[in-house]
Amino acid sequence: MTEFVLFGGKGGVGKTTLAAAAGLAHARNGARTLVVSTDPAHSIGDAYERQVRETPTRVTDETNLYALEIDPRTRFRDRYGDTFESVVADVQSLGVDLSSDDVDAVAEEGLVPGADEVAVLDLFAEYNDHPNWEVVVFDTAPTGHTLRLLRLPDVMNTTLRRVLSVRDQFSSVTSTVGSLLGRDEETPSYSDHADQLEQVTEEVGDRLRDAERTSFSAVTLAERMSLEETDRLLTALDATGIAVDTVLVNKLLRDASEDCPTCWPRYQEQLELLEEARQRFDVPVREVPLVADRQGLDRVEAVTEFVDGV
Repeated sequence: MTEFVLFGGKGGVGKTTLAAAAGLAHARNGARTLVVSTDPAHSIGDAYERQVRETPTRVTDETNLYALEIDPRTRFRDRYGDTFESVVADVQSLGVDLSSDDVDAVAEEGLVPGADEVAVLDLFAEYNDHPNWEVVVFDTAPTGHTLRLLRLPDVMNTTLRRVLSVRDQFSSVTSTVGSLLGRDEETPSYSDHADQLEQVTEEVGDRLRDAERTSFSAVTLAERMSLEETDRLLTALDATGIAVDTVLVNKLLRDASEDCPTCWPRYQEQLELLEEARQRFDVPVREVPLVADRQGLDRVEAVTEFVDGV
C-alpha cells in the first residue's frame, strides 16, 4: 500500500526543500520513496543537485530515494488531449451552437485551461498503490494551483456529467453521420476517454480524502500574509474533505541576539506569530529553522530532522 505525502503552501515558503527532506527521511527509514514535483516551475532537481527527468531518477546511492519532474501540459496532451476537442468537434459537426449552456459550463470550469491540474490528477492515479513505491511525496504548486487540483475530482465529475449528457443526447445522430462518412464504429471514441477520466477522478478523490493513506502538510512562514493564506488553505481543504496533518512554520530565526538591530525585532515578531499560529490552527505546528548558509542537498540535509515523521 502506497502512502501519499503532500506539501502545499504559498510560493516561496520552502515547500520544495521540505518535500525533498521528507522524501529523504522516509527513504532513510527504509521506505521505497519517490518525490514528485507537480509544480510547473520545477526545483526538486536543484534541491537534490541531480538532473531529474520525467521518469524516476535515483537521488542517492545509499537509499531507495528517487525523484521525478513532470511536464503537465505534455502529459495532458499525450493522455487526454483529444477528449474535449473531440466533444466540441462532434457537437459542432451536428450544428449545435457552441455557446450553448452545456458547452459554456464546461469552458467556465476551465478544464482545458486547467490542463496542468488534470495531468497531476492523472499522476495521482498512476501512483495510487503503485507496487514500486511505499511512499510518494508530492511537491505541489503554489496554493491557488493546489486548491484547483484538489477540487478537481469534484469539478471534473460535474463537468464530465454535462459532457456525457451532451454525448448521450447526440450519440445516435453522431453514429448515423459517422456511418455516412465511413467512420469505423469500432474505433475508440472520446466517450471512452471521458468514461476513463471520470473513473480516475472518482478514485483520486476518494484517495485524497483517505486520511489513513494520504497526509497533507501546509508549509508557511511566521509572517502575517503567509499565515492568512495558510488559514484560507486549511479552510478550503477542510471544505473539500482533505485533512491537514501538520503546519510547518519554515525559515525561523534561531538564537538571535539583542545586539543585532535588524534580526532581533524580526526574531521577536516571529515568536509572536508562531504562538498565534499555534492558537489559530487546529493541527500540530512544527518549527523549521532558517538555513541561510547552505544550498542544494546540504540544505535538505539540514532540515531533514525537522520533517521526519511527516
